[in-house]
Amino acid sequence: MVEASYVLLAQAAFRAARAAGDHMMGRYRTELVVETKTSLADVVTDVDRACEEAIRRTLAEAFPQHRVLGEEGVRPGREAAVQALMNCLDCADLWIVDPLDGTTNFVHQLPLSVVSIAYVRGGEVHVGVILDPYRGEWFYALRGQGAYLAGDHDIRAWLAAPSDTWPGKRMRVSGVNELRRAVMATGLPVRHRDRKRVMQRAADVIAEVKSLRTLGAAALHLAYVAAGRIDVFWEFDLNAWDIAAGALLVQEAGGVIQSMQGEPYSLRVRDVCAGSDGEMLRSLGARLAE
Repeated sequence: MVEASYVLLAQAAFRAARAAGDHMMGRYRTELVVETKTSLADVVTDVDRACEEAIRRTLAEAFPQHRVLGEEGVRPGREAAVQALMNCLDCADLWIVDPLDGTTNFVHQLPLSVVSIAYVRGGEVHVGVILDPYRGEWFYALRGQGAYLAGDHDIRAWLAAPSDTWPGKRMRVSGVNELRRAVMATGLPVRHRDRKRVMQRAADVIAEVKSLRTLGAAALHLAYVAAGRIDVFWEFDLNAWDIAAGALLVQEAGGVIQSMQGEPYSLRVRDVCAGSDGEMLRSLGARLAE
């Protein structure tokens, strides 16, 4: 039997993601106000901020006592992100939000941006939702209830009559456990000084895999791992809002997500790898983190 609270949490998460996704699509291919944060590759737009406000407003209507940690409410930079998370770790009820993951894609009119929303209780992610508004694909998971892929029509119908029968179809990771058979995904660090170091470490690994993808949105990569579309994903120096929802998706889809050092995923993890097989990930992480 599903906890009644999971139904209420899912309702709020779906509505918040839909509010942000609708705003994102309404502003796609329109004139944007674009600002640089920590580097030329780290940008924010007025749409990011408006999407986060839509999420905060929707969550506050449902759960006025819950706290929200959102990317756009935190000063730019690694140190500020780490401190903002530490300030929230003791919260009983916390939402971790990336209102528009893939901002550079959005600015360049590449349809590869998502909304990512996670609900955390006691330091553990219990609900994760990643919405791809371009394709109307909803990737979501509830702790102990599985991971699912649904369409817009599935979510609309469920919101009209919420129940503990979750909309959409179950997702499973691919099961690939060899790099030579793997479609791998990664992302470039936004801080330019780190790029050469990361790519030098990665060169030999990338040469071994079946194929490489870099979509420019960590949350989308994790959703695709959960759906079995990508076999393995890794990236350095991500923030909690990049990973939290996708981490639960991967876990509930039968996969593994951990730090590069082989430690189990927690909200503090920033250097992350995910896939079907823990041993393959430990080997991969050791090679990348040398």
